[in-house]
Order: sequence, then structure tokens, then C-alpha cells
Amino acid sequence: MTVDSTELRGRPAPWGRAASAVLVLLVLAGLWLRLRGLSAEGFGDDEVHKWLAANRYLHGIFSGDDVEHPMLMKWLIALCIEIGRPLGWAPETMTRLPNVLAGGLSIYVVALLARRLFGTTAGLLAAGLAAFSTTLIGYQRVAKEDTLLGLFLMLLLWCMAEAHAAPRERKWELGAAASLAGMLASKYFFFYAPIPVLFYLWTGGWGVPFKRWLQLIGIAIVCWALVNWSPFLPGTWEYAKSYTTGQQTVHGSLYFMGRIYHNLVEYGFSGTPPWFYAVFAAVKLAPVTFLLALGGLCVALVQRRPAHKLVLGWLAVWFVVHTVSGSKWGRFFVSVLPAFLILAGYCAAVVMEKVREPFPRWAAALAAVLLLPGGEALAALGHAPDYRLYISPLGGGDAKVQYYFPHCDYFDAGFREAVKYVAENAEPGAELSTEIDWPAHLYSDLDGRPDLLQTLVRRGQACRSGRVCYVVVQAGRLYFLNEDAVMNLAHRTPWHVETIRGREVVKVYRLTPGESPFPDEVQHAAQD
Repeated sequence: MTVDSTELRGRPAPWGRAASAVLVLLVLAGLWLRLRGLSAEGFGDDEVHKWLAANRYLHGIFSGDDVEHPMLMKWLIALCIEIGRPLGWAPETMTRLPNVLAGGLSIYVVALLARRLFGTTAGLLAAGLAAFSTTLIGYQRVAKEDTLLGLFLMLLLWCMAEAHAAPRERKWELGAAASLAGMLASKYFFFYAPIPVLFYLWTGGWGVPFKRWLQLIGIAIVCWALVNWSPFLPGTWEYAKSYTTGQQTVHGSLYFMGRIYHNLVEYGFSGTPPWFYAVFAAVKLAPVTFLLALGGLCVALVQRRPAHKLVLGWLAVWFVVHTVSGSKWGRFFVSVLPAFLILAGYCAAVVMEKVREPFPRWAAALAAVLLLPGGEALAALGHAPDYRLYISPLGGGDAKVQYYFPHCDYFDAGFREAVKYVAENAEPGAELSTEIDWPAHLYSDLDGRPDLLQTLVRRGQACRSGRVCYVVVQAGRLYFLNEDAVMNLAHRTPWHVETIRGREVVKVYRLTPGESPFPDEVQHAAQD
């Protein structure tokens, strides 16, 4: 690394054969970790909607649920279904594969962006962290739009950095426009658009005339519309209206650090706490990665060279937006996590540059590799395939996995197996009451039990059919709406339990006709 790299001048130093070989190996290793046991977990609630929507796409139907999300990811899932179904791939594999492949590509993009900003050494270390980060791997195996969003955001920032370094090469501006289109065709997070604008203004720009800005915006809109034209369908607006007014909200709250919080945008600071993502960064990154990322952040804040300003703007906009919002989810962090990895690699590169003597320099390089990519790889291998369950020793270790982010980290793992057990043992026409009725419908049908009556664990709905009722309680799915039922059932012995890594994550309770999971409904239900 040299000071010039942080000034974003000229072309970055080439990788060289050795560095290129290392980068290829990192991408392949990262892909292997992401692909390994891809269908080991059943669908999460959100993933079922992607699976069903992609199947509708194959029949030319672009309406229905999930139109609040753009089309790009569902196009990619539909393609994977066309390829994988004749080969007998599991539905979970076909649905998650686009994100896994995008995750592998993101390793390379992290390397490109980090090299452009901070030099080759930082680029390779950041790529190693991206390849082995257990948290990044875990969330890139979930079929949600955040992986694609993060990939295109990094491509956008890389193009902006290259455009700053080579203002006469207009191809980088076109690349930035295309990346912006891809980002918004992945997820409607329009509030990320100021990130490159802030970088342009903060660094004094490179003389892009107003007419050129309009051309680039036009190119981005056209590219976006070609991939994502569902917003132009009348049905989309009707669904969006009901979605934004909360009519599609099923739960509206989140369990975090031992408490339940309202988890809707409109709650602002009264919703899920502003420190949610600060805690996430502290406990979901390996300790050395987190501490060196803080070191890199301190250097960036002090020096504020052009490369630093790009990362600082990225972090600032992201954290301001998501801190103000009352709705917070762990998967959102995927689009900012690479910034921490890049800063950690940068900090290590700065330390190594300070060491001049050959032997100490080699020792420092070895320590950086073992402590950064090595530390993350050790955590990843130890938690596979349940990567998201990693909690750093700084946060209390794995004993705290059900304390911090159980909803986000479990993502309905174990539910598929619980439904299968119910399907194999429940009486004909029994009731199955859960928090995720779509996966319950899907898996009970696949298990040959379409006769099971599906309800949500809600007052006046659950176990009111006069049938034997099986109530499913999941770790992390504790809400204001079901809190009384969960606490009431906790005094009973579960009929069936699913465990992951030795911890109970799904409990099934068998209630006889007339019983209710809610304590104050028992007598009333018995009289019905």
C-alpha cells in the first residue's frame, strides 16, 4: 500500500501472478463454504414467497404477493429452477443459489474496491475476510435481496472510485449508472443513492457537467426498467398501497437482547433501538476483524483522503438511514459489512507498511493472515452449515445466540423438520397453528398432509376449531401478538422439540380440543 492509493490517482497496481492465484483460491473457497449444505435448513418465511413468485414467473404471471420487492432476484431464481428442477435439486437450493453465486462474486468485487482504495495488500486481506466471514457467508445463503443489493452497491462505489481516479475514462460513469440500476432492481432502497453523490461532492468532483448527469440518470432508469418493469403494472400499485399502510404486516415486532420491540419504520427511535447495528457489528464479526475495522475507521476519520471519504460516506449514509428507521433486520447489514472488512484489511496493511525490517515484516504479514482471514475461517468451519449462529467472544460466545438476534440468525431453521414430525404423527384433520403459515402450508403439503388446518397463533384464531391443535413455538419468533401464548405454553412439556447445535429452537405443543394457547381464552374456548 502507498499513500497514493488513498488519493485515488491513476491506475491501481496490477495484482501480479501470485496475488491473482491467491484471489482465485479465495473466491473458490468462499463459494465452497456458501454452497456446502445449502438445503440443510428449510425455507424461512420470506424465502417461500420468493420460491412461489419465481414459479409464477415461469408461467408468465408477475402479480401476486411479493411485488413489494423488485424482479431481478426472482428472475434469477426462475432461471435456477429451469436448470435445477430436471436435475432433481432441492427447492431450497434452487431458491438460494443466485445469492450464493452473487456472494462468490462479491469476494472479487471486495478485492477490486479495496485495492482501488487502499492498495493490493488491503485488497487481498479484505477478499480473504469476505471469503471466510461466517456472518457474511450465513446471510448470503438466505434468499433475500440484500446480497444482490450489497453486490451492486460495491460495484457502484468501485466505478465511482475509478471515475475519480480517471475522469477522462467515461466508461466508469456508465458502469456506475448500470450498477445503480442493478442495485435498485434488487431492492427498493432508494435512500442508498446519496452515497455516491456524497462522495462526489465531498471530494470536489471531477467536472461532470449537468447534462452528463441527466444522461447517466436516464441510462440508469432505462436499465432498471428493462429488468424491473413490475412497478408499471396496475396491480403492483394496489398491493404497494396495502403494504406501505401496514395491511400486509403479520408480526410488526422483533425480539432483541431479551426484549420485544416494535419493528416498523414509522416507530423511528421508539422502535427497535438505534444501537441494534452497532451491537451487530461488535458481536457478529470475529474479534480481531472488529478491532482492526475500528482501527481503520479511526485512520480514515483522521486523514480523510479521497479513499477514506468514500468509505466514510458509505458508512455514514447507511447508519443514519437505518438508525432513524424503527425497522431493523440483521440481513440489512450485508450491504455495509464489506466496509468493515475493507477497513480491517486496510488497518492491517497500514501496520505492515510501518514495519521496515524483512523478518518482522514477514512475521507481521503472517500474523495478519492468521488473525484476519484465518480467524474468520476458523469460526466459519466451526459453525457450518449454521453460519449465522456465530456470536463473537466479545459478545459472550455461542451461549448468547438466542439473546441477540434469534429471529434473524435462525431464520426459521428447524421448522421444516418440526412440520414433518407433525405430519407423520398428527390426527387426520388436526390443526397446525404457527407464526409462518406459508411455510407451514408448503411443507405440510409436501409431507402429504394437506388436511391439516393452518392458523396463526393469534387471539381468536389459534386452536378454536374444536380439533386437536399443534402449536409451534420458534426461537426468535416472540412478538407482542403471541407473547402471552408463548409464556403460557412454556409451563408445559413440549410434545416435540427440534434442536440445533444442542439448543432447543422449535417446540411443538399438543393441545386437546377446547384448549387454547392463550391463558385467558382457555375457559371461553372450552365453552364454545
